[in-house]
Amino acid sequence: MNFWRKYHSDIDSNDPRYNQLTLIYAIALLMVFYFGAIGLLNITLFDAAYVAVYDFIGFVIATSIFLYVYRGGNLAVAGWALVLTLITILLAFIDLSEAENYSLVWVTILPPISFFLLGSRAATILTGLVFIYCGWYLYQLLQIGVPGHLGLGALFNFAEVGLAHILLFRFYERSRQRAYDKLRKLSITDRLTGVYNRLHLDNNLKQMVALAHRTQQPVSVLLLDVDHFKNINDSHGHLMGDAVLVHLASLLKNLSRNTDLLGRWGGEEFLLLCPNTEASAALYLAQRIIKALQKEHTYRGANQQQVTVAVTASIGVATYHPQQPFVVPAAISEQAATSSIPTDNYTVVTPEVAVAISEKLLYIADKHLYQAKEAGRNRAIG
Repeated sequence: MNFWRKYHSDIDSNDPRYNQLTLIYAIALLMVFYFGAIGLLNITLFDAAYVAVYDFIGFVIATSIFLYVYRGGNLAVAGWALVLTLITILLAFIDLSEAENYSLVWVTILPPISFFLLGSRAATILTGLVFIYCGWYLYQLLQIGVPGHLGLGALFNFAEVGLAHILLFRFYERSRQRAYDKLRKLSITDRLTGVYNRLHLDNNLKQMVALAHRTQQPVSVLLLDVDHFKNINDSHGHLMGDAVLVHLASLLKNLSRNTDLLGRWGGEEFLLLCPNTEASAALYLAQRIIKALQKEHTYRGANQQQVTVAVTASIGVATYHPQQPFVVPAAISEQAATSSIPTDNYTVVTPEVAVAISEKLLYIADKHLYQAKEAGRNRAIG
């Protein structure tokens, strides 16, 4: 429903009001259609002009609410107006039909709409009162012995209410899925750079190791650290440091493949996971990143000031190949990290082995990164 963007340009899909606004539009349009169609049916098919009057009143009110919101009206006011209009028309319809032909079933569409638009507390009170009234009304009819009659109207009531429920809960499910997807994205994304966070990288590295073992294909990791990043923050401010990290994340995304996984490992460190990548290819990619980053770039710092800063980085590269014994190189081995993880012919790696291989892979990459720093920075070692 992008047609409403003209008067609600400040509300995007990340705004909490987005779902409320789209629901108000959807319900208003649904009410316009239902009241108009049912009014025509009551005139042409059921010869119930007195009932059609209420339908057309609802049609006019729903149209007015739609136009009110479309022109930028208050969403809370529109929500209450829709719910109260719906209650009024429903109760009038039930009273006029004396609860015949399952007319009371229309009340069941009230709770989902009320809860969506008014919130839990107001909707609970309002729908509770309506249901109490309907129960009392039905009791009065039973006391005076009003007979129930079923006809074509019962079939239409059942079909119309069923369709309304399908549309309402379809909207609810889509809204719930959007909210879930947004929450999931936030839980795995670094807020500053927009790349994945450390937790997501950890989980995916274990999966990549298991997949590499199953397919007998190598997996490589690149651990990157910005050189002298503290000096950038101290000299140009933290906003400039943030701009450098955002630029670096963008550069890494452009240089990596679609199958690679990029994330912020912590502070000024980034980790790039490269499935189906030999050690030589991973080192070549690291060198490309080093060269691309060496080019000076203009960043926007405090007070929107444009500053040209030369940024370099050091990269440590490590590769795991299922067909080769996985041993930490002697030059960087320490304590338990020197243990070998033998390969075998099995197609499945246990979660424990995947964790061990992942940790050792990161250990080697980190040590290679340290060697790159010791060797003068601005280089890749693998």
